[in-house]
Formats: sequence, C-alpha cells, structure tokens
Amino acid sequence: MTFFPLSVYLRYNEVKCDNVKWRRNLSEVWYSSDDKIVNDKGLNIRDVQHKINRGEIRIGTECYDKDKFNDIRHLFTKLVDELCFSKYGDALNVEKKLYISTNILLKGVHEHILKDLQSSIHVAREHIKKYFKKPSTYNQQQLDLIAGLDMIINLNNEGNLIFNSKKINRFLSMTKFDLDILQNGEYSSYDSNFLIKNNERILMNHSDNLSKIEEDIQKHLHSALHRFPLKYYREANAFAVMFQNNAMLILEENLHHNFYDKYVEQMEKSDDNVKINIQPVDDLLSDMISILDHTIDYNVHTFFVKLNKVLNGDLKSFIGFFLYLFGIEKMRNNELLKSIEYENDNINDNQMLSNAYESLVIEKNDIDISELKFNIFIKNKFHFNVNNKHVRSLEKKIYDAFQSKHLMDAFNLIAYQILIKRIVKDYISFVNLLKRNSYRYQPFFKKVIDLFGVKKDEHILIIPRKQYDKLVKEYIKIKENSNFHFNILGGNQSLTTSVTRIKRELNKMKILNKLLLALNEEMNKLKDTSMLTPGEKERNKKSIIFYSHVIKEFKEEWFY
Repeated sequence: MTFFPLSVYLRYNEVKCDNVKWRRNLSEVWYSSDDKIVNDKGLNIRDVQHKINRGEIRIGTECYDKDKFNDIRHLFTKLVDELCFSKYGDALNVEKKLYISTNILLKGVHEHILKDLQSSIHVAREHIKKYFKKPSTYNQQQLDLIAGLDMIINLNNEGNLIFNSKKINRFLSMTKFDLDILQNGEYSSYDSNFLIKNNERILMNHSDNLSKIEEDIQKHLHSALHRFPLKYYREANAFAVMFQNNAMLILEENLHHNFYDKYVEQMEKSDDNVKINIQPVDDLLSDMISILDHTIDYNVHTFFVKLNKVLNGDLKSFIGFFLYLFGIEKMRNNELLKSIEYENDNINDNQMLSNAYESLVIEKNDIDISELKFNIFIKNKFHFNVNNKHVRSLEKKIYDAFQSKHLMDAFNLIAYQILIKRIVKDYISFVNLLKRNSYRYQPFFKKVIDLFGVKKDEHILIIPRKQYDKLVKEYIKIKENSNFHFNILGGNQSLTTSVTRIKRELNKMKILNKLLLALNEEMNKLKDTSMLTPGEKERNKKSIIFYSHVIKEFKEEWFY
C-alpha cells in the first residue's frame, strides 16, 4: 500500500473544496434564487406560490370530481390540453395532406417507370422476333412445361438470374430440346448491346430517383410527421399506454357498431327513422372518462414530484417545464428547417421536400402561437415576465438536471391521455347532439280490454332518417380525427406498399436486361463452339432457346 505525505493529502482536499466552491458560485450565476425571480408586483416566486396555496390567487381550475380549488397540477393538465390539442384536427389534416401528396408523387413515379418498362419489353420482343423464328412444335411443348405460370424469375444475392431458385443450367438439366436454333438471319450483338445500354440508362435514372425519394421520406418526411403537438401522442411508450389503447379500440368498435353499422342496416330496411340504444355507449364513455381522470391525476402528480426534486415548488416546476418544452421544440423545428434548406438550393424543385418544409413552417407557427399564449397567461395570472433571465433560469435547471428522453417520456404519457380524453369528450358531445335531435321511444302495451300507460325508455333514441344522415357525418368526422395512427400503421404501410410496387417494376426491368445480356453471351459463344465440350454445346443451345422464349413472352406471373 502506498502512503502519501500529509501535505499532499491536505493540498488535494484544498483543491477539491475550491472546485466545489467554484461550481457553487457558477451555479449561482447560472441559476437564480427564489428572491431574484420577482414579478411585476414585486413578489418573488416563493411568495406567489404561498398566495396560491392560501387561495389568495384564484386559478379557477376544476378537478374531475368537480371540487374547485387552486391547484397548479390541475392547471398544468388544462393548459397542456389548451396549448397542445385545442386544434388537433388541424394538425392531423396537415399531416394527412403531406402523406396524400407523397402518395400522389409515388404514384406518378410508378406510372412513369411502368411506361418505360412496357416500352423496353416491347422493344425486346421485337428484337427477338427480328432474329429468331418460332420454336419447333416439340420445343414449344417443352417450353410450355418448364416456363408455365408456376415459374418464378428473380435475381440472387450475387445478382445472377435464377429460375424457381435455380441457376439456368440446373433449371434446364432435365429438359430435352430440339437443338436446331431457328434464326431469321445473323444475330446482331450491336443491336442487342444498344438495347441493353439504353435499358441500363433508364434503369439507373429511375433507381437514382427512387433512392433520393426514399432518402427524403426517411430523413425529412418522417421527421416532418413527428410534429408538435401530435408527436407527444405518437412517442408515448407503447407498453405504458397499452391499457388505454385497447380500451379506446373497444370503445370505438362499439361506437361504430351502434352509430354506423346499425344505421346502414336500418337503411337497407328502408325505415323512416333510425333507432339507437345509447346505454352501452353512455356507460363506456362514462367509464373511460373516469379512468382517464384518475390516471392523468396520478401521472401528473408523479411528474411534478420528479420536477420538484430539482425546482422545489409547483409553480416553478410549472413555468420551468413549459419554457423547457417550447425551447426544445423550437430548437428541433429550427434544425429540421435548416437541414432541408442546407441540403437543397431550390426546395420548390422537390415536391416532397417542399411539402415537408411547408408543414414544418406551419409547425413553427403553431409552436410560436402556443408559446405566446403561455407567456400571456403567466403574465396575466401570475405577473411574471417569462423572458426575464431569472425566470429563464428555471428552464436552465431542467436542462441540466434531466435527460431529455426520460423527462419527455413522462410528459408524452400525460399528453397521450389528455388527447385521448379530448377525443372521448368529442364522442360524448356527439351523443348529447343525438339526444337533442331525437324524441323518446315510448312503447305502448295493450291488453285485450285495458291499455297501459306510457312507459319511457331514456336510452332509446328515435331520430328521423334525414336528420341522422346529417348527424352521421359528424360522427365520421370525429372518428377520422381520432385516427392518430394513420401515419404509423395506415400511412406508413401505404407508402411502403407504393415503394415496394415501384421496386418490383425496377426489378423486372433489371431482370429483362439480365436476360438480354445472358442471351447475348450465349449467342457470342454460338459463333465459335470449337472450344466447347459436347455438354457445353448442348447447354449453350438450350439456354438460347429458353432465353429467347422468356424475353418474347415476359409474363407478369413470372415475377413477385
């Protein structure tokens, strides 16, 4: 064991203490004490918190159990709902338009490639007809057997042609052909090479274009679709929201069954009125609201406990987090805008980038408006200027104390539940709209002699057909607005399908060229077979017969 002199030990402790003092002094410069965070009325933030606690500053929030009290945490929930989700339908429409425009772009690319492919196939077929006669009856029978609808042509990992997962020699090994090559004249390698090079040029242009589109989708489009504010919903931990997600699926299935499926069923019967039993729906909506109220309350409480460990006070946590939230969102948005501007001199030349850029500009405006609303609220309610450097130090503390992912994961969960609650409340409003537009179903019960009185069922609604035709459109609108998964499941799947379809056509173009190249090679061998063995000569002629047939037919069913 090594022992250090006492003087060295004391010197180490002295340096260590100096470092602690330096960090403490630096923190005092960066962070402001409560006494320095003062509002326009001369009250520091600690005094304002005390006034809130004593009820001297009325926030006017209302808890889910209808008890009114001044609670910063319930105000937080209310403000997240107002600042982030008051116009969630508009935000969703921006994203849907971006996806639709991208799908239209991909459709245009697909049609262009398909047109060039059909042209290349036509030229290749004419090339075969020019130099080859129809195969003999025997050869045609053999070709029909091996090159039927169950044959699959593809390229292996090395880029070589395979037929039903076999290379050409193995695929043709059991086939017997009449080996006379029936030609119309001497085969021209020049014509073939010209055709191949032209196809390669077309293929390269389309492949480069598709690669750029895929890069833009991955890099810019997906980023543009993780926008404020719906990004909080989509980035919520899937496991954490699994229960609410499943509950919403059950709720929406029931809503659709009661409000739409039964409507269609009654339309087919040509009834004058639409009859709906809303009790199951009422019960589900009531249960869902109750569950969401309690889970939001619990998660917000947990969130503030986390923030209070650093900021030591609900009001400081409240102001500090919103400043932090708008700060990181503005920074992210600015980086995305700059990345598109930096990589593209003329954004308008690229439709997808232009649309993505426009959606990010809209997001920038949405963030700015929400931030301005927050600043005005804090100014009017608590008289703090959020641009004051001492108030801003609350934001700095959060930056330094938390990893962004951990903090945002907790916030995303809260935001997810708040947005779900807003959707449920939209459905409740629709049910209330149905009630206002209906009259009660009042069945009468008769006996032989007497007549019973009216028996009302408050849960059975009767709505005139023409009236419900209009109301069902409101339901469809709410349902569409609740489809936040469209760009995770539906939208992305649609784009993936479109890109896959394009790649399939490009692959066919590549295979066509490989077939022409392979035929060219075999025809060059045929010019001088002196160096070939008998087996190689047979394989050479069999390959020519087969390749010329496949190019001439080039059936859609051969590709997947």
